[in-house]
Amino acid sequence: MKIVYIAGPYGDAGGYLAIDRNIARARDAAAWLAEHGVGFICPHLNTAHFEAIVPGAPVEFWYAMDLVIMAVADALLVLDGWVNSKGTQAEIAEWGKTGRPMFYDDYDREMLLEWATP
Repeated sequence: MKIVYIAGPYGDAGGYLAIDRNIARARDAAAWLAEHGVGFICPHLNTAHFEAIVPGAPVEFWYAMDLVIMAVADALLVLDGWVNSKGTQAEIAEWGKTGRPMFYDDYDREMLLEWATP
């Protein structure tokens, strides 16, 4: 089974509700992958609203943890809004060093399925 890491904006200047929308967008991508038999890692779901649960944890902690988790994935799926997300940009930069496939949500879903499914 191929495993896809879902990279996309989490934090937002819009506060809790904007973060909730970002989590929902990532959850929808994860559901789409599961519906098509593609494994996934979704950090948005792994740490949903931990900014409220563990407010003292610095953002660098989350970034570092995500990079470790990302290392086991076979491909990266980049969600919309990445251009305005420091964390997603860091994930893309790190991923670019691996030579593994990267897909953009709006454009590459069919290509991702062709790559991931026999």
